[in-house]
Amino acid sequence: MKRILNTLSLKWPEYLLEVIVIVVGILGAYALNNWNEERKEHQLEINLLSELRLNLNTNIANLNSDIELQVRSAEALDFLLDYLKNRKTYQDTIGYLLARASFAPDVVLSSSAYETLKSVGLGIISSDTLRQEIINLFEITYPYLLQETKRLEDQMWPSVVLPMYQKHLECSDVCVPNDYQKLLDDRQFTNMLSFRLQMRKGSTDHKLDVANRTEQVVRMLDQELN
Repeated sequence: MKRILNTLSLKWPEYLLEVIVIVVGILGAYALNNWNEERKEHQLEINLLSELRLNLNTNIANLNSDIELQVRSAEALDFLLDYLKNRKTYQDTIGYLLARASFAPDVVLSSSAYETLKSVGLGIISSDTLRQEIINLFEITYPYLLQETKRLEDQMWPSVVLPMYQKHLECSDVCVPNDYQKLLDDRQFTNMLSFRLQMRKGSTDHKLDVANRTEQVVRMLDQELN
């Protein structure tokens, strides 16, 4: 028995060394695995934010295009109101302006990258401030713009604008009055144009604000990605 104990006591440091090596190996493998997972998650965050930035730049381009069209529509409405109220002689230009004044661009906003982010988990965005700004943009700012645009156009166009256009105009590429004198005498028509002008200006201001907010988030994304 004494001989066995002596043998074990001599070999004990070797056993201890082996245990230490094994433990260190396990801890090292665990740390390496964690590092790999963090690296993968960080790369996924970069990929998703880069895709989101592309979506937002598309949205900015769409909003700016809408704004440009609406500014031209408002200019046409301004000109028409002055022309009709002063009962000026009909010219072919009026037909083109009446067609332009009737145009209302749809709001097209891309959100595919945000939906992907939500499915992965918004917590993957490491910056709390950036995460909140993105959520506000897609959950509050964009829905409100879409809702207001749809509400105004869906109510205004079929109930007010379309009946007035059908009553007085024959429209294709241009809108030619059936009877220009009757058009001049119809106060409801000019009132409709005036109201539509105010809608255009309000909608343009709203889209400008949304475009600016989108650009602000893009700048934050640029800073985060860089």
